[in-house]
Amino acid sequence: MMKSKNIRYTYQPGAYVNSKFPLSRSGVDEYLECKKCFYLNRRLGLKKPSQIPFNLNSAVDNLFKNEFDKYRREKRQHPLMEKYGINAIPYSHNELDIWRQNFQGVRVDFKGTDIEIFGAVDDLWIYENGDIIVVDYKSTSKSSDGIFHPINDFSDVWEGGKIYKRQLEIYQWILFNKGFQVSKDCYLVYANAYKDKQEFNNVLDFEVTVLKHVGDFSWVEAVLDEIYKLLNSNEIPEASSNCDLCGYVECSNQLFQ
Repeated sequence: MMKSKNIRYTYQPGAYVNSKFPLSRSGVDEYLECKKCFYLNRRLGLKKPSQIPFNLNSAVDNLFKNEFDKYRREKRQHPLMEKYGINAIPYSHNELDIWRQNFQGVRVDFKGTDIEIFGAVDDLWIYENGDIIVVDYKSTSKSSDGIFHPINDFSDVWEGGKIYKRQLEIYQWILFNKGFQVSKDCYLVYANAYKDKQEFNNVLDFEVTVLKHVGDFSWVEAVLDEIYKLLNSNEIPEASSNCDLCGYVECSNQLFQ
C-alpha cells in the first residue's frame, strides 16, 4: 500500500494533546463540495490532484495589496471607497502581514475540539465606528457572447458568488471568534480584464468593481461540528453527486469492469 504524501494535513484522532490540527478555509469548502473527497484528503491523506496555479491572479492580488497599503499608511480612504460611498479606511494591525500569508493566515481554535480554523485574508478595512470589514480581491476576464460587460453584483460572478460569499463569511467568523468587532458588511474588489482590445501592447486593462455582501456566518459553527464528527469517524462518506472527480473515478472504474 502506498504511503500518504499528505501527512502534515491529515487528521489523526487523539493525537493532538498539546497542539491543534489546522483546517483551512478551503478545507471547509472542500467538505461542503464533497464529503468523500474531504475525508480521503484530510483523514486518509489521499490528496486531490493539484490545480494549475493562477500566477496572474496572484500578481493582481499583490498589486491591490500594495495599492491599499499606501492608503493604509496614510490612514485615508482609497478612491474606490469614495466612489462606492464606503465610509472606511484600510485597517492597520501589527499581524496583518501574517494574516495575509498562505499557510499562516488568521487563526482561531474551534472550541471544545482539537482543531483550529485558519484562512489568509486579502484585506481588512475599518468603519468609523470600529467595525472590521472583511475584503477579498478577485480577478478574472469575463464576457457574455464575446462582448465585455460590467460586473454589477454577485449574480454576475462565478457560481453566483456562492463560494466567494462563503469565503468572506468564514473570515468573518474567525475574526469574530478572535474577539474583533466585525461588521456584517464585507466586500469583493473585483477586477475584470478587457479582452476585446485590438492590440495588447503589454498592458492588461481592468474594470474594477466593489461588490458588497451582507455576511451571515451563523452557519459556520454547525458545519464545523459536522466536520469534526466526520474527522473522528472511521466510515468513508458517500461521494457528492456533483463532484467531478468522484464522477470521473466512478466512470473510469466502470470502463474496466
